[in-house]
Amino acid sequence: SVLASQGESTADGSRGRSPHQPLYLPEKFTPYHFQMSATFPIPDLPRDNPLIEARVMLGEKLFHETALSKNDSLSCASCHDSKHAFTDPRRYSIGVRDQVGTRNAMPLFNLAWRNSFFWDGRAPSLRAQALMPIQDHTEMDESLTNVVSKLSAISRQLSASNTPSSPNSQLLSPISYPSLFTAAFGSPEITPEKIGLALESFLLTLTSFDSKFDRAIRGETQLTSIEQRGLELFMTEYDPRREQFGADCFHCHGGALFQSQTFANNGLDSVFTDAGRAKITGKDSDKGKFSTPSLRNIALTAPYMHDGRFATLEEVVEHYSTGVKRSATLDPNLAKHPDGGIRLSKEDKAALVAFLLTLTDEKFSK
Repeated sequence: SVLASQGESTADGSRGRSPHQPLYLPEKFTPYHFQMSATFPIPDLPRDNPLIEARVMLGEKLFHETALSKNDSLSCASCHDSKHAFTDPRRYSIGVRDQVGTRNAMPLFNLAWRNSFFWDGRAPSLRAQALMPIQDHTEMDESLTNVVSKLSAISRQLSASNTPSSPNSQLLSPISYPSLFTAAFGSPEITPEKIGLALESFLLTLTSFDSKFDRAIRGETQLTSIEQRGLELFMTEYDPRREQFGADCFHCHGGALFQSQTFANNGLDSVFTDAGRAKITGKDSDKGKFSTPSLRNIALTAPYMHDGRFATLEEVVEHYSTGVKRSATLDPNLAKHPDGGIRLSKEDKAALVAFLLTLTDEKFSK
């Protein structure tokens, strides 16, 4: 696999380590075979956290581990469902005490090509991002110290009680975390840093590149006429002076990944109840700007936008046709168009939706 430095501090805040030196590499390990499309750019994978099978497996176990939450009721998977491209079909996720969140949970695929995380970009790495919901009072609301203690306790219970004669044996998790941490990191010690590294490893492996669109590119199938029309609209400028009448989508959702690394105000509001990126940077120029997500698997990730305000793809397309609201930070690629957006015909709107449906990778709906 391709390995490269991200250059950030480790999950527990420690600094001074070389970003090129692998952390806690066990004496024996099997490299994980990282899969991606030949059309994708080479990802900037972390050299200090090389992908190995044992570490990826541990990360997957932790992703589904409810001990990461305060009352042992929620796991990462509770709000990132694999059947919905690892997102939440609810408008807002619900925390450990039934607290309602304020933003829609983002999908978790092709994260190897992102350089910041969350809608406002507050996490600089996946290992940092993975630990934040655990400690967030409105989400899992647990301390990392307690998480370490609980994971260790589960393992001690296993070694002491997991026998056929034990009345509690059926209630215990069939996971021995010290054994998994030994395989992944070379020692049984459980630390917040290692938890972040393991979760990062698992999340990096969630790559999506086998949709109908991809198969059409490879010559294995063909788009229908309406899907092809939608693709043409998606990739074409709207510039009447040059007799171009596309939908102009590719500026913000272009390339093989159908995403950009930028934060943008896409005209949802003229007055912002959620300042978005500006909450992190403190800049007025970032008000109303949010991370631009990938459109891959878009059929699986409803509801849409940072606040889940749109329930269907048809509503999303209608927003860009008639609902764009002007403000000082509106993205230039939208601000250059007529008020409301690009007035598309009913047929063109349907074609765009048809094309977007071809971006579904079926393995992310299982």
